[in-house]
Amino acid sequence: MEVLDKISDIGLVREKNEDAVIFLHHPKNNNIILLAVADGMGGKAHGDIAATYTINEISKWFSNRDILLFENTTKCISLLKRLIKKIHNNLIKTYQENSVGTTLTLAIITKKNTLVLNIGDSRTYIYKEKKLIQITEDDSDVWLYFKYDNVNKEDLRYFPTSNLINACIGLNDKLLKISTNIINNDYKIILLLTDGVTDLLTDKKITHIIKTSSKEEILKNLIYEAVNIDQKLSVPAYLKEKYLTNYIVPFNGRDNASGVIYIKE
Repeated sequence: MEVLDKISDIGLVREKNEDAVIFLHHPKNNNIILLAVADGMGGKAHGDIAATYTINEISKWFSNRDILLFENTTKCISLLKRLIKKIHNNLIKTYQENSVGTTLTLAIITKKNTLVLNIGDSRTYIYKEKKLIQITEDDSDVWLYFKYDNVNKEDLRYFPTSNLINACIGLNDKLLKISTNIINNDYKIILLLTDGVTDLLTDKKITHIIKTSSKEEILKNLIYEAVNIDQKLSVPAYLKEKYLTNYIVPFNGRDNASGVIYIKE
């Protein structure tokens, strides 16, 4: 039996939840599925409004599209990018520049493939052949350390600028950078997570939870672990030797933690 689930937890520190999550079957074809996670920017006012507005507009767009559109990947991506631009412009028009913002990662599962769109540092993963694979790249300054300077991806969490992103919806036009991927539907699980989860849980920990949990409990266990369990993280020695900076150690529950999961039968 397939599993489709979403969870958003306020965490232990934040006064409000600025994440928005959704999964949705297309009303005319149950096999076409939308999954999306938006993480409102906590450093700006109304991050929750930006995230919720973005998710609601995408949901309406998805539900009102003719199902034939999702057979044409190129056209679907073009129209989806146009929608994101409209959402972005509406947020700026309503709240002015540099006032509200949100990240977004989404997946549209069709009969032939899965379309993945990403803006910011929330992540889309797939799990197949007992391996966890990150499909998206983080739109952040620290991601470049991983990509070009041999820093372990799991150690990016310790840099004090790890929360600075290079792409989002709603702040200004320079930051509206949209990445897309088309992947085969040969995975067992697709999983979308905010950085409130991935800053605390390594890929190894996520994989362990997937392997040791029932299908129905995977997402619940991931969110619970990120919010409630001390991960006993520590800054690796090589970072201290290679870079002169004041490092941070993420602690459980410091941020909203949200995710959406789809598990095939």
